[in-house]
Amino acid sequence: MIFEKNYLPQFRDADADGYVGLRGYMNYFQDMATHYMHNIQKGNDTLPEEYGIVWMYTKYKMHISHKVDFTKELNMKTWIPEEKSPAVIHQNLLISRGGEECARGCVESCLYHISKEKLVRLKEIDFPTDLAENIEYGIQGFQKLPVDLEEMEYVYTHQVRYTDLDKTGHMTNLKYVDLFLNAFDSKFFEEFQIEEFELHFLDQCFEGESIHVYKKISDGRSSLVAVHDSKIPCAVADVLVQSKPLLPS
Repeated sequence: MIFEKNYLPQFRDADADGYVGLRGYMNYFQDMATHYMHNIQKGNDTLPEEYGIVWMYTKYKMHISHKVDFTKELNMKTWIPEEKSPAVIHQNLLISRGGEECARGCVESCLYHISKEKLVRLKEIDFPTDLAENIEYGIQGFQKLPVDLEEMEYVYTHQVRYTDLDKTGHMTNLKYVDLFLNAFDSKFFEEFQIEEFELHFLDQCFEGESIHVYKKISDGRSSLVAVHDSKIPCAVADVLVQSKPLLPS
């Protein structure tokens, strides 16, 4: 099953340069993944009430071909590739305009039982077994990202507040995109554009907690780690940049 929709980018989706890039694409990705599950009646809009279970998005990977403006609609497609895991779902995403690819990526998700505070298998929500699509898709699998703070630079601290939260009561995972992008200043983004971004969610954060952000830059790649006060990692990211432009041709 392939879920597809068209969307006209909005100014609110843009980066400071006025074009839609990683932040906008990641939000589109989450929206598409969410809409897919909603359309098969297995979305977070109903799972908590029916099963006491929610989807927890654990890993994201995005490759950006170029940024876009607001003149024309984007075409977005998402699907589940062939899987063998009884507990984990991958969803692929392709964003294009006029047949030209803008971005592609993958998200990994699993099921979390709210009251039992543990991960559960897909069969717990009677998840359909006939959705997979065998489509050629040129994106590498998820990496093993380092979480060691050694040689990393402390950047800043963020306190989790009301607008960071989602329906599960913890900080929504996409907030980590902003959290990690804010580890760089405007001058960095005047010189570079993000080409690849991989984010792994490791531990939940709740209202009132402090999250400390660290980074390390080496050979065009940046490693970022977010930790609790106890230094336990809650998220980690890998960023590959290139010199501008990735702007529309």
